[in-house]
Amino acid sequence: MTIGTFVTSTLGMNSQAHAMDQISSNIANVKTTGYKKVDPRFETFMKEYNEIGVNTHYFSSNNVDRRMVDISGQLQPTGSIYDLALSGRGFFVIEGQHNTLYSRAGDFQATAVTPPGYPAQSVTFYRPAENGVVTQSAPANYFVNSSGYYVMGWNYNNDAEAFSSSLEPVIISPMEYYPGHKTTQMSFKGNINASATETQLLKFPVYDSDSVQHTMTMKWEPQNDANTWTVTIDIDGAAVSSEPINVVFDEFGKLRSPLPTSTLSINWEAGGSSDVSLDFQNLTQFANALTAEVRSQDGKGFGALASVKWDENGVLNAAYSNGCSVPVCKVAIAHVQVPNMMEAVSGNMFAYTQNAGNLEILDLQETRTETTVQGGTKESSNVSLEEEFTNMIVTQRAYSSNVKTFTTVNEMTQEAISILT
Repeated sequence: MTIGTFVTSTLGMNSQAHAMDQISSNIANVKTTGYKKVDPRFETFMKEYNEIGVNTHYFSSNNVDRRMVDISGQLQPTGSIYDLALSGRGFFVIEGQHNTLYSRAGDFQATAVTPPGYPAQSVTFYRPAENGVVTQSAPANYFVNSSGYYVMGWNYNNDAEAFSSSLEPVIISPMEYYPGHKTTQMSFKGNINASATETQLLKFPVYDSDSVQHTMTMKWEPQNDANTWTVTIDIDGAAVSSEPINVVFDEFGKLRSPLPTSTLSINWEAGGSSDVSLDFQNLTQFANALTAEVRSQDGKGFGALASVKWDENGVLNAAYSNGCSVPVCKVAIAHVQVPNMMEAVSGNMFAYTQNAGNLEILDLQETRTETTVQGGTKESSNVSLEEEFTNMIVTQRAYSSNVKTFTTVNEMTQEAISILT
């Protein structure tokens, strides 16, 4: 029986020493972004040994470590566009060294190194120049974590005006300038003064084939019929080939014609032409002051990059000085059924195992979930120093108890030997 006590106390010391190792690791990583603490636990361990020809069983303790992946750390604002955090469940999807892993650590950075196994990508940059537009290209900047793994998601294609259909390394290179767009449709709103007896003038911006702004002047001339107007349009730097437009309102001040739209043909002096659809349906005619403005139009001038910002769906949007906002990329989010059963990997990353249950890759724009992405924020470790120091004291006392058991049995054995001799 004495041998069993020696072994039991020795295993107990080993178990408590292992627990102290895990507590020390938790404390060391208290400021590590996205670190998930290890909760060292114990289970009853039965061992068999043969003493003087008799099989004897004794109980001891064995270590069972549990990684507390499902407990979130506090979110800390950083203001950096390269920092992301998740509010709610989920993981960022990262890829590298032919492995797909998952992490809550969102302290990312940029690299121009092309991910292995993917074709090299470049990003087109538009710059306004005296003679139009200068188009330049530069290597794409990818989103990576501190271990060099690439953040996965979907990239926005400006030509197709849609995100990529398959998961790929995220590119975080917004265009320095928004290229602009010529005007093809305009919608107006406001009121034409029904009591006016002279020509009414309205002026609006319009954009040519090179995204250069021009001034459109509308001349509203009242006709003999009080509800009818002849609208003549002039544009500086262009020739308008369309006939004047007859605009008719009913007795209640509501537009009667043209419905639904009228088309304006423009030849630009700098070259090129445009057909612009004009929508007057939101104009009224009352005996009030003349007020009119562009309700909407698709024409835009060049815009310099003003800001970039992540939204709660994990989409990086670039805002430009001309009022345009264009998506750049979107990060993918993984949901795992039992996160604590994932396998921990160096660098605060986790590998999926079958014990973790179902794995889903989500596009937060397309899926209803409580998970949100917080830009300019990172998740701290979920280690509580107060709790770890408490566990340290308990573990130290448990270790000392095992040492005391070992020394006591040793003294008893020495005493028995001295009696026999």
